[in-house]
Amino acid sequence: MTIANNVVAKSAAVVAGLALVFSSFAVAVPAKAATTAELEAQVAALLAQLQALQGGSSTSTGAAFTTDMTLGASGAEVTRLQNWLISKGHTIAAGATGYFGAQTAAAVAAYQTSKGITPAAGYFGPMTRAAVNAELGTGSTGGDDDDSDNDSGDLEGGAGAIEATDLLSDFNGEDVGEDEEDVEVAGLEIEVDDGSDIELTAVRLVFANVDGAATSDDLEDVATEISIMLDGEEVARVDADDFNEDNDYEKTVSLDGGAIIRAGEAGELVVAVSGVSNLDSADIDATWSVDFDEVRFRDADGATITETITEAARQFDFTTFAAAADISLELALTDDADDINDARVIDTDDSDETEGVEVLAFSLELEGDSEVTIDDLTFTATSTTDDLEDMISEIRLMQDGEEVASENVADGAGTTENITFDDLELVLDGEDTYDFTIEVDLLEDITNGSTLVVSMSEAQLEAADIEDESGEDLANGDITGDADGEAHGLYQSGIMVEFVSAEEDVTSPETGADRGTFEITFDVTAFDSDVYVDGTAPDASGTTESDLEVSGSGTLSAVITSPTGATLSGTQNADARFLVEEGDTERFTITANITATTDGFFSVAVGDIRYALSDVTGNLTYDFNLDDFKTDSIYLDTNS
Repeated sequence: MTIANNVVAKSAAVVAGLALVFSSFAVAVPAKAATTAELEAQVAALLAQLQALQGGSSTSTGAAFTTDMTLGASGAEVTRLQNWLISKGHTIAAGATGYFGAQTAAAVAAYQTSKGITPAAGYFGPMTRAAVNAELGTGSTGGDDDDSDNDSGDLEGGAGAIEATDLLSDFNGEDVGEDEEDVEVAGLEIEVDDGSDIELTAVRLVFANVDGAATSDDLEDVATEISIMLDGEEVARVDADDFNEDNDYEKTVSLDGGAIIRAGEAGELVVAVSGVSNLDSADIDATWSVDFDEVRFRDADGATITETITEAARQFDFTTFAAAADISLELALTDDADDINDARVIDTDDSDETEGVEVLAFSLELEGDSEVTIDDLTFTATSTTDDLEDMISEIRLMQDGEEVASENVADGAGTTENITFDDLELVLDGEDTYDFTIEVDLLEDITNGSTLVVSMSEAQLEAADIEDESGEDLANGDITGDADGEAHGLYQSGIMVEFVSAEEDVTSPETGADRGTFEITFDVTAFDSDVYVDGTAPDASGTTESDLEVSGSGTLSAVITSPTGATLSGTQNADARFLVEEGDTERFTITANITATTDGFFSVAVGDIRYALSDVTGNLTYDFNLDDFKTDSIYLDTNS
């Protein structure tokens, strides 16, 4: 009977209390309609008060706070925080409503100010939560229960300490380029003892101008921001002008919550600098230093400790964007483009233009962590006989078969002319190679046998308008190489020659000197006319017959023959000519026999091939693309 009476009595009290609470709630409702969030917050507060009437503990502040709270938050955790703040003398006029509004934010900010927590913004985050939990005696910084590194989980252990510090060897003498962001310039390894996890809360940095009066004294003149990372995660970012002359370029930088290093482990605290977009010329290559002066941390017991760092300062340089990005641009002849770049015969029309003739293939290789924009390129064209205005109607810059730009040869252009392609806006990405060709349209009736050379020098590339990503001109020292084209022969009629093979052999008699036999075979094609290949014995003089280049000292005898049976007129090896009819191809072999007069290595190469356009002794010289027309070396012994 007593138990039943007690239950009834308690229930009645609860109902009465609930009625009283809800009647109070009714009075407190504002005239305007409340938002859903506000209603939920007030209901949460009422339920918390009801639980308190029933002997609950929802208003208790003994447990650790584990969540972040800011404007708009609601619920029992907000109520607990409000009750705790009120108990500490921080005013919340509306009381513990369970809704985190402007009054609660002001109370949190007042608490932060009292504890030296910056910024005192009224946000209940990891740093503030850790301070409150320390006062509650929970030994916790708050957050979730995730034990992973660099999170905002509870600190475990007791009293903590930094066991050792050491500068990271990865950073020393780094370059901070113009407009370059977050360049890591110094790092500090922090080893924590086994007693406790620690949370880094602040680091005091000291910047200094090493070069002195010749350069700017203000960090803000060379840098825009300073950022700090712990194990690769950003924990702070401040403006460079916070480090000013008034504070001797020193600043204690507060770190975001969760900058945790676990007991017995090491963390890497790294400072990064972002450069200004345009360095003053006096500040280019200026040297600065940064010093880790102090580190402040909190252990699992809630103790806040400041550790003095004794490691030396690290130096770094402010430099141009291109220098920091290690940009270099190299000009060269294109690999595997010998068919364009090697001197060759070009068949030109005597009555119409010859279009799309490739005369130079070159590459631009860009190294470095940047892109560049090329606005113009200048080339030099040279002829041996005709003026360029009488040879070329148009010259084009091509990339991957697509026209990039074109120019007409100026009226009055002589045998040598610089040709500039303007307004290119060519964008080249770093760590890549780009291939280009120069092609020309040739006018009719060019002097037979004239040559044409197109090339670009290093000086011409240096003079070009080339900018890096920061808008700075690429320095001459970052540009290398050249593209020296070879002289192409322009013929309305003549021969094309193609290498076939080269062989060599040694004959060693029982007595006397060794004899070497060297054979070089090639094909000759006649275009736009019958031609006559000189049948006179080739020699090493190169006067009126095909020329041989011989290495080694010996007695030479040579003969030119046609394995395909080209028609021979005259006396072979004296005054002979081999006919190659227009459009036909005939094969020829030059056989050279050398008897050694001095021991050594011997080889033979073709220097030129004599021919004529009529049945006369060769009066024209073919000396294009003959680099492969040579034998290997063999050793000949005089046996003396």
